[in-house]
Amino acid sequence: MDGSSRKTTMLCRAATWAGLGLAALMMLFGLTLAMPVETWRTGQQSSEPLPILAPSELPTAPARIWIDADPACGKGPRVDPDDCLAIRHLVRHSGISIAGVSTVFGNAPLETTDAIARELLARLAPLRDDVPVHRGAAAPMRQAGTGTDAEHALASALSEDRLTIVALGPLTNLAAALRGRPELHDNVRMIVAVMGRRPGHIFHPAEGAGGGSLFGHGPVFRDFNVAQDPDAVEVIIGLGIPLVLVPYEVARELEIDDRTLDQIAASGADGQWVAERARPWLEYWQTDIGREGFYPFDLLAALFVTDPTRFACAPVAVDLRRDGTVFFPFSRMQSLLIEPIDAGPGNEARALYCHGLLRRAAGGAEHCGRAGRRGD
Repeated sequence: MDGSSRKTTMLCRAATWAGLGLAALMMLFGLTLAMPVETWRTGQQSSEPLPILAPSELPTAPARIWIDADPACGKGPRVDPDDCLAIRHLVRHSGISIAGVSTVFGNAPLETTDAIARELLARLAPLRDDVPVHRGAAAPMRQAGTGTDAEHALASALSEDRLTIVALGPLTNLAAALRGRPELHDNVRMIVAVMGRRPGHIFHPAEGAGGGSLFGHGPVFRDFNVAQDPDAVEVIIGLGIPLVLVPYEVARELEIDDRTLDQIAASGADGQWVAERARPWLEYWQTDIGREGFYPFDLLAALFVTDPTRFACAPVAVDLRRDGTVFFPFSRMQSLLIEPIDAGPGNEARALYCHGLLRRAAGGAEHCGRAGRRGD
């Protein structure tokens, strides 16, 4: 056998072994998904309960806010409508002044999120017609340029008075406006962000509910707003500004189902518009995930802003790092992980982690949903 033939034979054998190895790995992965592992089905590892602050220890509802969002309701069956539900809830709350709304990439490209924010605010104009919309970042910090309208408008609003920032999407706009401007930091009363998780927790909404894919396990979600721009998260947690995390963990306690959307649709023309755009997402959760309703992630942040006393919250240490306790590919992603304050070395950034709803809150907010039925 000449050298060329020998080389070809070796390459063929290597390809065969590689194919067999890949097939074996896929089989093992499939068997892993099929295993009735409790922590996989519920999306949670067992962990020590976090404390609950007394209502007097929680921040009071703010008088003035800024909303930073990536709304994409109605732009596909697998695009969540939560930003639209949250914005609508905040605009309809008469006790809060809204200094502005900024748009950011995330659930959809910036062109889409910006257009939807403007249309939603136009439909809400009969209730409040003084809310300006500012176009923000179209890409993560490493790719985006500086000097967006959102960046300048947020900095200008902060220079005038203190406000709470409600961050429903990636933190790119916030990082751009606050980085290198320490004179503005004291005027950020707090940032309420939809992100964060405990080590080992996975965002697994099927939770044994019988979803139609992956042996009934259903899809697994990322900590989306962190994954979209971890550099921006790192900037924000490094500023020492009061940070409130409203995570997937608390969103599991509320569901938006058909009846809830019917109630929202009946509440006015703006409600009908939002409800219609939420129904494809609800159908996706009902058919592919196996739940009666969907978890309204961003809406929980809006509920916290309007009434923090509805929530069970705890002070925690936060760290942006990879989580080696979860499976690939999630172990490769940077995550905003929380730990009890006494569990770390003591030099981590701090935040308020709102991990549950108080029982009186499960059905307390008008048209907000019903108590979720967990699979654990």
